[in-house]
Amino acid sequence: MNIGIDLGGSHIGVGIIDGCNLLNTVDKFFTEEDRKDIENAIIRNIDELINNVLNQSNLNITDVQKIGVSSPGTVIDGKIRSSNLGLNYFDLKSVLEEKYKLPVKVRNDGKCAALAEKKYGIMKDYDDCVFVNIGTGVGGAAFIGGKLLEPKRFSGFEFGHMTIEKDGILCTCGKKGCFERYASIKSLKTRIVNKLGLNGVDISGQYLREVIMPKYHDEIQEEINDFIEYLSIGIGNLIDIFEPEIICFGGSFSYYEGHPVFNKFIEELKKPNSTFNGTIPEIKTAYLKNDAGIIGAVIDE
Repeated sequence: MNIGIDLGGSHIGVGIIDGCNLLNTVDKFFTEEDRKDIENAIIRNIDELINNVLNQSNLNITDVQKIGVSSPGTVIDGKIRSSNLGLNYFDLKSVLEEKYKLPVKVRNDGKCAALAEKKYGIMKDYDDCVFVNIGTGVGGAAFIGGKLLEPKRFSGFEFGHMTIEKDGILCTCGKKGCFERYASIKSLKTRIVNKLGLNGVDISGQYLREVIMPKYHDEIQEEINDFIEYLSIGIGNLIDIFEPEIICFGGSFSYYEGHPVFNKFIEELKKPNSTFNGTIPEIKTAYLKNDAGIIGAVIDE
């Protein structure tokens, strides 16, 4: 048995993993109080969630072989630098290894989810693949010839931080005009909430997708169309760079398959001159959905 931890921009998920099977999961969202001391909040919440999921599974920590952590941002030697979480080379690996006396691997969340989808999910029968994780931010990974591409210096493949708008909106990373400021689910939600005057109302991703969008369809068309246009620009860039056989969407956007927003995005991507060679690859959503990060965190590659 292994423990997978999905450290997200807004929550932490923890699961017990047996091979490719996710047996039990628990999660917890960060509070505003947590964000005042995010490092200690992460450690405290992980400890609580590990205890909970072990109890639910009738297991002890001695039944666990290793712990894997899927984290946003740049990860170097287990240290996390994440603008979304406000972490500056936080050494989570050492903290968890000291606490649980188990081997711990910390990896970028886009890579973890991509590895899970490549080994067990929708990309397993393809050699050249691009995985794009769209949720609070935008990240991902690429495979060429079936091999995960990994730079030597940093995590790389920060798709969300390619500039798609000159002198655009300031990003948490310090740059302006980043892809994720225009095409993340968080950015879409923020624009819609502001347009409808729903500030202060706690809206889940599911409620946004299934209730808010259909109910206020006509009022928020500009926000939805802008999201689709920027998403198409960014994905078109990735197609031109990698020429993949398939692009797989993970994160919150993986739940949009069949939704009018997803269908309209495909239509936009198919327009003439959207890509250099005038064709698009297979476009799919993740088979493992939001579980991909937890499962991929314990995959050795």
